[in-house]
Amino acid sequence: MNKQQEIATFLHEPTEEALDKLWEEDELLVWIDWREYEEDLIDYFNDHLSETTKIVCEVKEIDKPRGVDIVLTSKEKSMTIPFADDKTDRDSAIRAMQEMIAPHHQIRWFMESLGGDTLAFVLLSAEQWDELEQQFGKKKVQFYFQVITNDSVMFDMDMEELNAKMQARDQS
Repeated sequence: MNKQQEIATFLHEPTEEALDKLWEEDELLVWIDWREYEEDLIDYFNDHLSETTKIVCEVKEIDKPRGVDIVLTSKEKSMTIPFADDKTDRDSAIRAMQEMIAPHHQIRWFMESLGGDTLAFVLLSAEQWDELEQQFGKKKVQFYFQVITNDSVMFDMDMEELNAKMQARDQS
């Protein structure tokens, strides 16, 4: 079964058993711990891209409190991840990776990992996500697999934001 089919199977009947099966799919989920180095998570996503679409990640030492810049490059574009002056962070790195692979691919946050210190993501082609949304409805797909946008906050949520997001999901 390919990645899209695995997600379709889960969305068809999102039971605890189906969720457990999805958790075990090493080839589907990209797991990122809050302690990961940002350049490592770029490699994790690259593992899910073809050789021709992989993103080159270059770490450059700089004279700012965060100590490094991370430059991402593809055949089509290049960008420096827009970190704060004092630190690097996973959210900015994931948003930048999403920007680099768009519009052909999308990273989505698997929302069942919400609340953990290790979050799960899925990278598919934009076409595959569109097909899943046509088959199961945009609302259902995005309930479980949230689109990464320029405003997405995943790791840097405070407890109030996290609890509000979890409560909103419980009420849906």
